[in-house]
Amino acid sequence: MSQLVNIYTFLITNRKHLRQSWRNEYEDIVTRVASLRAELAKDGSYDLNSPEIYITATFNDKEDLFNRLFANTGNGVSSNGRSIFSGNNRSNLINDPGFLLALKNLIVDPSFKNHNDFEIIWNQKLGQNNPVLTNRTTAACTIDVTSTVDSGKFNQVFNWLIQKNLIAYSGGNTWYEKNKFVVAEIRKVLTNEKHYDVFWCNIFYWEMYENLANPFNLKKQLVKYGAPGTGKTYIAKEVSKLQFDIWKTEHATNKETYDDVHKVVQFHPSYSYEDFIEGLRPVLDANNQAQLQLVNGIFKTMCIAAGKWEVDVAGLTTVGKLHKTWEQLTVNDLLPFKEELKKSHWDYIFNISNKTIKVTEAIPPYFIIIDEINRAELSRVFGELMYCLEYRGVNGAIETQYNQLNTKQTGMIKLGGTYKFFVPNNLYVIGTMNTVDRSVESFDFALRRRFRWEEVKPSIGLLKYHLQSNRPNWIGLAENLSKLNEAIRKEPLLGKDFCIGHAYLMDLGYATDTTITEVRKLVWEDSISPLLEEYVRGTGRESEILETFVKNFGV
Repeated sequence: MSQLVNIYTFLITNRKHLRQSWRNEYEDIVTRVASLRAELAKDGSYDLNSPEIYITATFNDKEDLFNRLFANTGNGVSSNGRSIFSGNNRSNLINDPGFLLALKNLIVDPSFKNHNDFEIIWNQKLGQNNPVLTNRTTAACTIDVTSTVDSGKFNQVFNWLIQKNLIAYSGGNTWYEKNKFVVAEIRKVLTNEKHYDVFWCNIFYWEMYENLANPFNLKKQLVKYGAPGTGKTYIAKEVSKLQFDIWKTEHATNKETYDDVHKVVQFHPSYSYEDFIEGLRPVLDANNQAQLQLVNGIFKTMCIAAGKWEVDVAGLTTVGKLHKTWEQLTVNDLLPFKEELKKSHWDYIFNISNKTIKVTEAIPPYFIIIDEINRAELSRVFGELMYCLEYRGVNGAIETQYNQLNTKQTGMIKLGGTYKFFVPNNLYVIGTMNTVDRSVESFDFALRRRFRWEEVKPSIGLLKYHLQSNRPNWIGLAENLSKLNEAIRKEPLLGKDFCIGHAYLMDLGYATDTTITEVRKLVWEDSISPLLEEYVRGTGRESEILETFVKNFGV
């Protein structure tokens, strides 16, 4: 179980700043419910209609309780997903004696029985099941279940933990029963960790869903998009480093470094296929004379490095020695061919103690981060990559425009007497793009469907955490940014894509004794105002819009 400790270190201890705001909100709702529980316990005749329980409790009244527990965004535990608690739902339930009794019982004793009863009466009263809403209500009543309230996502992590032999389970099949079990098991392992508490433990489960049990390997190319200054490129680097560190801890402590497996490139309007894949370039020969030669671009170079294991295995497959697909192969399957695979990049794989592990899990992940991916003419830059991104691996190998010029030094794999190119299964492509850029249309639909899209929004919580840790006297800037972005979202000519990212207010270079009033004015003049002026230029309402924004920012 030491592997779980390492994963916790990578996902929580080293990244607490990313989830600190959520953790605080999570503790807040659980503490509020616990306070209400204490009030209900004082007198057996009290129920959720009793005004006495709200006098010292942390909910204002029953209306406030409903608003917080069944919120249509987040309730501190989690978001509501696709489940909506409508005004009609509220009207039907807020004064219903049976529903209020079931909710009271759940608050007083969040047991499996009361959780189950609450689900049943929810269905009876509303004529529908909303497991995300009922599960997160239970999760607000007890910290003995995780904050992962979507059953499908919860089970993904649960099954992943079983597959990795991190837990063994033989109990009931409900969300509640599995939750109680897995939380107890994780606590046993993590209870002595320095940066551990029950809230981080439960959030850890969600982090495993996002980063391990459901990583972007289901769609091995993604684009992180959003407003400028939201840290898209920074996050892309952090995500790739996290995935590599976890792989290395589990499989190859002394193998590659992160620098070996990742590259960053920035696209621009003159970037070409020859820069990215391969092309003719002048190269000096032994006599210092320039000769045109085929030179591999950054992406093909990465593909050759990441695909060497697949190339070796393909050599065994084509001569009929192997009859399993790349995805099915285990280390055991390759042991008979140890001598034929006597290359340095296979050494650590054959030394892995668990020989039943799949080769796809044992080899390292490689990453190429494409900053400003939408600024190039993508169809021209990607070329045959359009096909290879959809059909990965050796089976998707194709001839490139320059395949006739390839040699053993520049070629990737020789099949049927000609050199071909493919995108390895362990290479991840992460693009970043600003949604306000005028070049967004370069991403046509054929390319869009080959990528998974993840929006990166301005994080007021992250900004608060950063300011509190580094410049607590400037923490009010977080609220200023929140109000400014709300005004930008409401402006019909702009909208959410034009919001100001939190990075504009982080790592400010002003003197530490500068007052927040002065800092606010300096940031506005140096960074924010010039950006907003460009956004509204030519609208005919420049002065009016900027006046609204400057007031909302508090200058």
